Amino acid sequence: MSVSNPASPPPDVAGPAFLVPQPYRALKGAKLRMREFLFGPAYQRHQVTLTIAAGGTGKTSLCIAEAVAMASGAAFIEKPLQPLRVWIYNGEEPIDEIDRRIKAAAMAQKLDHEALKGRLFVNSGRSANRINLSSGTDKARLEVNEPLVRSLVDSIAGKIDVIIVDPFISTHSVSENDNTGIDMMVKAWARIAEQGKCAVHLVHHASKGGSSDSADASRGASSLAAAARHVRNLSQMGTKDTERLGVRDGGAHRYVAIRATKQNNSGESAANYIKLSSVAIGNDPDPKNPGDIVGVVEPFAPEIEQYGLDDIVSAALDALGGLETQYVYSANSPDWFGYAIAGELGADGKIHRQDIESVIDLMLRTRVIEIYNRPGKNGRKRDCVRPVGIYASAAGSLAPAALQPSEHDSEVSMEGTSSP
Repeated sequence: MSVSNPASPPPDVAGPAFLVPQPYRALKGAKLRMREFLFGPAYQRHQVTLTIAAGGTGKTSLCIAEAVAMASGAAFIEKPLQPLRVWIYNGEEPIDEIDRRIKAAAMAQKLDHEALKGRLFVNSGRSANRINLSSGTDKARLEVNEPLVRSLVDSIAGKIDVIIVDPFISTHSVSENDNTGIDMMVKAWARIAEQGKCAVHLVHHASKGGSSDSADASRGASSLAAAARHVRNLSQMGTKDTERLGVRDGGAHRYVAIRATKQNNSGESAANYIKLSSVAIGNDPDPKNPGDIVGVVEPFAPEIEQYGLDDIVSAALDALGGLETQYVYSANSPDWFGYAIAGELGADGKIHRQDIESVIDLMLRTRVIEIYNRPGKNGRKRDCVRPVGIYASAAGSLAPAALQPSEHDSEVSMEGTSSP
């Protein structure tokens, strides 16, 4: 069946621009382009992604640290396949302050910040050429600034791999609570990502009292998170949380959890953690003085306590029992893998949920298990877990002697839990 063009387009649409239904291409194999995750799921080419965080959680420092890592090809929680061309657009800070923070981030990662030349690009919204993707003075006449969209695409196409927009609110004049207007602005950035062949990452404030476990925690209109293909939330950790992860220095406020709360194009992923810190950048004319002290973030791997770790991992492998399982990664599901582990241990999965989650995340990082997609009872696909490698061939009988936690991964304590 063919679809013919109507004799005339709607009166408010110009003839040449009328949308014509396109036939499905039915591409096969490698002809169907793979998704390009440039630096983990938070940076995907052709897509808009989002970071939501309250003030003081290190969201700008994190994005600058990631930009430095991407431009240099270094690892910072994630690692790019190759050095990338990254553009930071900061709408709040003057260029001098951005330069200080970039140098501090490079120093914290033990990188030469001069090596970033040619791959890291920086603009400040305090300059005369501020990005404003909206035009029109009121809601009734609100439009996308199309000439600016075209200009940005021309500036980045083939020259930039990643754009970090910090904060998103600085690139438009729309009320944050205007769902329709915010959707227009995010979709404008999505077109820039698509036509410019780059990843666009937006940074936005969390609402007061918003949940750190929800993509709806963003301040203002819900259409922002709805349009983003990946959303991550940053949240400051409490004393109980940090103690559970092996932190005993009393500085819980310096530790921040990074959790993916919306993942349209990737499977569920384990939480990551950063530590707020600072470095002296040595910019004082007097070399005897340290210069400005600038905030940075450092990757933090939980120190899982060794006591009980082997027992819990053994229980996890016993619970798996084979290559294909119906146990899911999400702790919100009644089929959560953690409940099966707790059953093997004779423990209460709800009481010890956080401890078991830490072990599951450790097993993911050390490639004892992996997440895979499996149809559920209703036919919808779910993120399930299964053993990997030698653990797959011996699940249910293999002791975890081969499990090698990193130097940061040590113990999990489950007080009151007894081994079978």
